[in-house]
Amino acid sequence: PLFWLLMTNTGWPSVAEYLAAGLLDVVDGQVDRRLNETSRLGAMLDLVGDRLLTFVMVLGLAIAGALDGWVAVAAAVLAGRCFIVATLNEALGPDKVGGSRLEALKIASQFAGLSLLAAPGFPLGPVQSTDLGGGLMVASALLTLVTVIGYLRTGLARLRQP
Repeated sequence: PLFWLLMTNTGWPSVAEYLAAGLLDVVDGQVDRRLNETSRLGAMLDLVGDRLLTFVMVLGLAIAGALDGWVAVAAAVLAGRCFIVATLNEALGPDKVGGSRLEALKIASQFAGLSLLAAPGFPLGPVQSTDLGGGLMVASALLTLVTVIGYLRTGLARLRQP
């Protein structure tokens, strides 16, 4: 549904669905941990859902023509990270690599940036929402590069262990 909303250029409904999915992911994880209802399958499905949500949003915005220049490069970095982290965690099996402290800032800037790009014309005074969204995407991509380097260092070190 999110991809379809992005393709039909609906703006706010796609932003609402994207943010609702992100909020649901956070709440679901907290409830599961609080009730001790976690499982390896649930953890795997959560990671797949996270990556799919990012990938669908980036792909939808790209096809809709909302990404260009450095913002398109930033979006490619975010999409590429999805594959790198998923592949690394698959290779590590149960010994998955945890996120860094920068991860929350990266996710927040990614969600805000993609949301602003999906709903152009959001009133921000003298600043265009797409300009701010693009800036947040570039910031998120830079944080992504830093966190991916940490993932790779830790993951490759673990893979080299006997």
